[in-house]
Amino acid sequence: MVNSVIKSVLRKIWKPCIIVFLPCIIVFLYVIGAAFVPIVNAAEITYEVVQMGKGKAAEKGMRVTVHYRGMLDDGTVFDESYKRGEPFSFVLGTGQVIEGWETGIDGMEIGEKRVLTIPPELAYGKTGAGGVIPPDATLTFDVELISVDIVLTLTAVTLDELKAAQKKKVTIIDIRREDEWHETGIIKGAHTITAFTGAGQLHADFQEKFNALIPTLDTPFLLYCHSGGRTGNLGTALVSQLGYEQVSHYVGGMIGWIDAGEKMVPYKP
Repeated sequence: MVNSVIKSVLRKIWKPCIIVFLPCIIVFLYVIGAAFVPIVNAAEITYEVVQMGKGKAAEKGMRVTVHYRGMLDDGTVFDESYKRGEPFSFVLGTGQVIEGWETGIDGMEIGEKRVLTIPPELAYGKTGAGGVIPPDATLTFDVELISVDIVLTLTAVTLDELKAAQKKKVTIIDIRREDEWHETGIIKGAHTITAFTGAGQLHADFQEKFNALIPTLDTPFLLYCHSGGRTGNLGTALVSQLGYEQVSHYVGGMIGWIDAGEKMVPYKP
């Protein structure tokens, strides 16, 4: 009789008990199991500072110049800038080099020397590179930071920014041809220097007139043309090839200025 009562009670409560306690059991088993699962750390670069630096530190977005020597595990040198007598430059943080370099060089000071040990996951992985670096190779680099520089870029400005530059008396240069100046007029206060001929060649008078107007590399100036294409090309060349530091261009060009209903003034030779 007693056994029958017990069985009857168990039949009534076993499902609710399972529903209540099953989540707890699952969590308990997960915790116990996790304790016996080895933790696998992500691959990390290690480095040793062998000579302290004294200059500016390398930061993401800067152009850094380094000398280096790259070696395999057995000491084989697979690449060396010292031997070529020419350091290597790249922009830190832009993916131009392996991830191990991005991490290992970040924060170095000018004159500092480090020995970087880079696992394959942060180097050339399972594929290797160029028949010189085998698959799954851990690499060692002796790296010396030679210099760091701010990367100069051409700044694209909007209509409102162009108008603000007008008020600040920034030098504004209309690089179009004379026939274009006569046809549309020019922006008030703009200087007129033709940059390109109709055939797309640099105008013979441009350099002399430009140098007279912009005497130093740090003089701020703003360029505009018909639609923004010519100033984009010219501005990029002035920054990247000649080192002008504060160059901007109006991306809308004269078309954008006219479409916005802004006023022009007649061109007077």
